[in-house]
Amino acid sequence: MSIRTNMQDLENIALLFEDIKNIAVARLVPEAARAHFRQAEKEALLGVKSLLDAAIDRLEEDDSMKQVNDSNHLKQIPVED
Repeated sequence: MSIRTNMQDLENIALLFEDIKNIAVARLVPEAARAHFRQAEKEALLGVKSLLDAAIDRLEEDDSMKQVNDSNHLKQIPVED
């Protein structure tokens, strides 16, 4: 006997596991601790956001410096008529 599962079955199973996890966390982890964990997760995400913002700023600075350097390296070539 062959058991076939489709994507919807797998999604339903994943949702059930998520529900079980949420129930377990709600019963085992005090609300105050969950609030701290949520705040810690938010702070970690804000840290990643800061890293990304700094990397974007560096790229923009590099681009603007390149444009300035490119414009400084232009030479005028006299053209005879």
